[in-house]
Amino acid sequence: MSTSVEFTTSAKGRPLMVLDGYSYIRDRQTDEKTYWRCENHKKLNCHYRIHTCNFTTNTTHANILKRNGVHTTSCHRDPIKISLRKFHEDLVDRAKNTQESTDTVLSKCLTQLSTPARLRLPPLDHVKRTVRQHRKENNLPNIPNDVDFPSVPTILQFTKRNEIFLRIDTGPGPDRMLIFSSPEQCSILASSTEFLVDGTFDIVPDIFYQLYVIHAVHREHVIPAAFCLLRRKNEITYQDMINKIMEFAPTWNPENLLMDFEKAAINAFSTIFPQASLSGCYFHLRQSIHRQLQTQGLQKKYEDNSDFANGIHKIAALAFINPKDVVKAFVELSIHLDDQFQSMLDYFEDNYIGRFRANGSRARPLFGIKYWNVYDRTKNSQMRTNNSAEAWNRRI
Repeated sequence: MSTSVEFTTSAKGRPLMVLDGYSYIRDRQTDEKTYWRCENHKKLNCHYRIHTCNFTTNTTHANILKRNGVHTTSCHRDPIKISLRKFHEDLVDRAKNTQESTDTVLSKCLTQLSTPARLRLPPLDHVKRTVRQHRKENNLPNIPNDVDFPSVPTILQFTKRNEIFLRIDTGPGPDRMLIFSSPEQCSILASSTEFLVDGTFDIVPDIFYQLYVIHAVHREHVIPAAFCLLRRKNEITYQDMINKIMEFAPTWNPENLLMDFEKAAINAFSTIFPQASLSGCYFHLRQSIHRQLQTQGLQKKYEDNSDFANGIHKIAALAFINPKDVVKAFVELSIHLDDQFQSMLDYFEDNYIGRFRANGSRARPLFGIKYWNVYDRTKNSQMRTNNSAEAWNRRI
């Protein structure tokens, strides 16, 4: 059974799983299972243990195979301790990876803490000192404020193993592009056939627009294989990005690509890899539907009216029907749903089905049924969403 969890690290850097207010240290791991024990195993003699499945566990959910024992009476849930650990992780991450002032780092991290948790913090001067210490240890150069900076500092062109990391720098100019990929990532890029691609924006330096990441499905895990800092999000930029990647990974030849609903990226990948199967992420389909609910002022109705919400879920569930039956199912659903759904049905028909014409044919939708339908992917136990990529983006 898949259960929502949080993975983090202990103060000593050991993998830690947070579940139901308790924290569990990774004890040992096999190819198939991971064994966790209560973090109070030694301190409070608590022998509660959990076994999880490696194959069906991701960054936000764990498949619990077994729970063994009971927590001792002195071992209590400590949500404040958990939130303080998360606070410290975020503090160190911002200290190492942003150019924010020490006060700004502290201010942003404090917003996530409750008043009781803040009372258990050390003096704020000590916390600020922690920020400064990590920055001193990291010794990273300042982020440039102009896209015409001469070159990427040498320290950032190589990994900690002193392997090449920066593969492409198109040089000063309005369309500058940086692409990073280690030798191991290049190997994964070349040998994999299934990929997830996604952009993230929040962590990007001001001189770039987005970080576009190519994730590969490698040995049943989703691995980031290339990081692309881009100035724009248009079709030409994406085509340039793909061509640049093929300069250092010439055998890169995706067979399956799971993407969002950005037409510029879809067009670029389909042009350069016409033989590849491009599929829309079901999560992004649901996001698009919910954004339309908000645009039409129907979000509150969706939240408060269970019958209305159920009807919207039925529209989204068309993605799981055999592609050859989708149009018929949409017509039947349109008859079944009453007038309150008409505007959402019109939106879905225009964008994902194709508007019915007077001559009996249907107009070409913005996104074809084959692109957003997940029937075959579900049947073949393939990924229907790029949640792994999204989770990685949030993590970074």
